[in-house]
Amino acid sequence: MDHKYNKRGKRTYKIDSDSEKIIIDYMQQWINKGRVDWNPFAQLSKMVPYSSKQIYHHWVNKLDPTLCLLSDMPLAPYEKEYIYEWVERQLNANIKKISWKALQTNMNKEFGRLRPQNDLKNTWYSKKRQLSNQEKNEVYSEGGNDSL
Repeated sequence: MDHKYNKRGKRTYKIDSDSEKIIIDYMQQWINKGRVDWNPFAQLSKMVPYSSKQIYHHWVNKLDPTLCLLSDMPLAPYEKEYIYEWVERQLNANIKKISWKALQTNMNKEFGRLRPQNDLKNTWYSKKRQLSNQEKNEVYSEGGNDSL
């Protein structure tokens, strides 16, 4: 298992290619058998050196063959707008925790593309950061800089 640390000091991981092959093969069998196990990720965690949560996140964001990855097809402007509006509606309804899985499902129904949940989150937080930076710049500009 290869551990690294992100900017916030949180430990990250990278699932090795041998484990990815085991995960893909197992999930394909699970799908072909009619999804008989309730939680295949718990079973997989006994076969590879990763937790069921790590395996689940890797599957839903990278390995699931039904995913439409950004590297293959970037988000269209109308998809980005849908993400912004959907999240804003959730926030305006005082929903504290955004259900990225629900957004993923809605977008799949609306556009016929199953996007990784991380791509949806990254798109929203990128826009949020952009708006925050714009607000800071506006406040700084409005305050003026009398020393110039």
